[in-house]
Amino acid sequence: MRYWAIAAYWSVAVLLLAALLTSFDYGFGRALFIATSMLPGMFCAQFFLPQAFSARRRRGVTVVCAVVGAVVVEWVSMLLASNYTLVAFGREVFPSLFSNPIFLLVLLVAFVLPCELLSRWLRRRLPRSRNITFVSERRKVTLEFAAIVYVESNDTEVSLHTVDGTVYRTRTRISQWEQQLDDRFVHVHRSYIVNAEHVAGVTAQGVVIGGMQIEFSRKYRELAAARLARAVTGRE
Repeated sequence: MRYWAIAAYWSVAVLLLAALLTSFDYGFGRALFIATSMLPGMFCAQFFLPQAFSARRRRGVTVVCAVVGAVVVEWVSMLLASNYTLVAFGREVFPSLFSNPIFLLVLLVAFVLPCELLSRWLRRRLPRSRNITFVSERRKVTLEFAAIVYVESNDTEVSLHTVDGTVYRTRTRISQWEQQLDDRFVHVHRSYIVNAEHVAGVTAQGVVIGGMQIEFSRKYRELAAARLARAVTGRE
């Protein structure tokens, strides 16, 4: 259901972009083609920006690079699509507005941000999935969400710690795990996501889980502490 909703959102987004392009005297067919060509830049922004915001070092530089990269991909994709359809549609002038990086950035925000908000809303509202499938050390693993105690990022790999003590190592970034996990998982530190159902206690400094204490980082402290305190209180 979630994936169908996201697909429907991007279908509507393409139609809206095509309608915008028709105001520049493009025919609808060419406008639709160029609007579709804008999706790579938007997908780049949606995929890379969460990872950039969770970067351990030089976060500001990483975010700027991700934004600039998405804008460049957006502009190049549109330019190539416009040139490709030049002969068929007979229009030579590429609107100067679409060469403006500020305008392209506004487009990215206008379409990527609502999609991210929709995705988060769907994760909260839809029934929880029981299992997740991933690749760990070259083998396919299917694991129940409830079996995951916490997720830990260690530079080049991410470890999933489970209730039976097994640790699964993957190359999937922690920002990508945050997108796949449901609402019982809380980001408490840039290197840790914990399962609220396994939290034994919450202090001002961090959480007690799996026989260890994980400290809150400044970025996540306020929100994570409130969510986990409610979860622990609700079990009592």
